[in-house]
Amino acid sequence: MDFSGKTALITGSGRGIGKETAIKFAEQGANIILADINPELLDQVGAEIESLNREVLKIVLDVSNINQIDQMISTISQNFDQLDILFNNAGITKHIDFFNIEESDWDQINAINAKGAFFCMQKVAKLMIDQKVMGRIVNTASIAGKGYQRSSNAAYASSKGSVIAMTHIAASVLAKHGINVNAICPGMVQTDMFKNIIGLRSEESGISQQDLQKSLIDEIPIGRVNEASDIAALVVFLAGPGSRNITGQTINIDGGLIMH
Repeated sequence: MDFSGKTALITGSGRGIGKETAIKFAEQGANIILADINPELLDQVGAEIESLNREVLKIVLDVSNINQIDQMISTISQNFDQLDILFNNAGITKHIDFFNIEESDWDQINAINAKGAFFCMQKVAKLMIDQKVMGRIVNTASIAGKGYQRSSNAAYASSKGSVIAMTHIAASVLAKHGINVNAICPGMVQTDMFKNIIGLRSEESGISQQDLQKSLIDEIPIGRVNEASDIAALVVFLAGPGSRNITGQTINIDGGLIMH
């Protein structure tokens, strides 16, 4: 795909899925806006994108802070004539047993994964409408939001269920403005977050990380865990011309773990 002349904003772009997707957009010609809470990671990813001779803007962002989202939108509008794509990807999780979830865990996870995702989407959509852009918004949900039983915790599953619901509503509201909104629902992905959860589960269960990961992979019909590039490929497709008649969808990328 050719994204020359397009500008893509990727939140949570310091590592993992966000980083891989930002690089993929840059390889396809897009100008890139990186937003992440970690400035050191932003610098590292920014350097990789600059090496591809693409314009890159780096923004330190805590998506749970509405004022910071507003400031991000202001910075983008000052630097770019149009914003074409939002990959609304910033998120966190923890490995917490159902009975050990505290109010602070619930509030932190939902502040980032649900509240942050909504207000990034809302405020970017307003900017796209003002700029008269036929935009694309892709939200990162999860099969946890569809009831996958091995979710890292119930608060995370709830937050991703919220992303799925808000994707449906946003798609219906924004369709008349020419903005498509979809969500991706990854299963297991080989990222630092996944490795950390495997490590914690290994400590709790006494099962080696290798055996634990094998048992999880054995449940996947296709027989492999996602790489970040698998997720990036779908995001790029949903941001491209081939998805012009796709909106309001929540698409699983999980090797067949769940099929709805």
